[in-house]
Amino acid sequence: MAKSGHKQWFLSAQQSAMLLLAIAFCNTVISAQQTNSFNHAVSLFKKGSYAEAAEALAAIVKDDSTSVAAHLYLGKTLINLQRFSEAETALRRYTAARPASDEGLYLLAYVLFREGRAKESLTIYTQAVKLKPPTSDDLKIVGLNYGLLNNLERSADYLKRALDADPNNLEALYYLGRVRYTENHFGEATRIFQEILKRDSQHIKALNNLGQALEAQNNLEEATAAYRRAIELDRNSAKPSELPLLNLGLLLLQNNQIEEAIALLTRAAEANPRSAQVKFHLGKAYMRLERLSDAERELVAATQLAPQDVGAHYQLGRLYYRLKKTDLARREMEISEQLRTKGRH
Repeated sequence: MAKSGHKQWFLSAQQSAMLLLAIAFCNTVISAQQTNSFNHAVSLFKKGSYAEAAEALAAIVKDDSTSVAAHLYLGKTLINLQRFSEAETALRRYTAARPASDEGLYLLAYVLFREGRAKESLTIYTQAVKLKPPTSDDLKIVGLNYGLLNNLERSADYLKRALDADPNNLEALYYLGRVRYTENHFGEATRIFQEILKRDSQHIKALNNLGQALEAQNNLEEATAAYRRAIELDRNSAKPSELPLLNLGLLLLQNNQIEEAIALLTRAAEANPRSAQVKFHLGKAYMRLERLSDAERELVAATQLAPQDVGAHYQLGRLYYRLKKTDLARREMEISEQLRTKGRH
């Protein structure tokens, strides 16, 4: 009996050992497969195949939620796809597992900025700075966060720091120009945009903003030239901006060049069909030519795109009175007054 029991114990132990070896082998195979999948996903990311990389990384974190590096790369990939809410989720999981990762914190702070959550972004930047000094681009985003909070003085300060860290950071210089323009320092804004154009003569946003700064100083001929140059350069863009077209159109309206202004505003509406501002000014321009049905179409669209816009409802109300649509006119005027009253409180 003793020998039989010993034999059974030995066989049982042998089977257990074999089972453990089999499990270890399976785990090794699974681990190797996961590593291969992760390396493939990273390769896709580095090649710029962001949609494919995101799909591959999402599958990895779904199968293995403890894959910390996969969460980091998923966050990076989703940033490139401008899927910021999902990127935030991935990066919060990563930073929860790696709270001392400066890379994770800087990326999370950037994502929060892109989501318009300036205060939260600044809080995370403060944590990141304790781990690693900020780059010029990091300082730029801090400056833009303060801009979102309407603290223009601190915004300008951080944008200057970004330029101290990298004098060739044209984006930081551009946004400093925007801050100076917003502060009504039009001369300084003009000099900044001209400096950008010395370095990059095809910088469309700088040209458009130079036009605005010059227009604010009543240099209308130079402003017109800047807008026209921006429009010409933007003509062959994959996604043209409506802003130079809008700004030149408004300038021409001031000079009673209504037909050309309407042509430009129509192109602006084609460039950005979701712009309530363009629809609003196009509607007003049509009213000046007594093209009231066209004006109605554009102003109705403006109120639909921006239902809280007092001016759009007011102009539509005025138009309805001219069209003898009294009930509609009264309704729009009431909405306009309600919004105006609400804005005072």
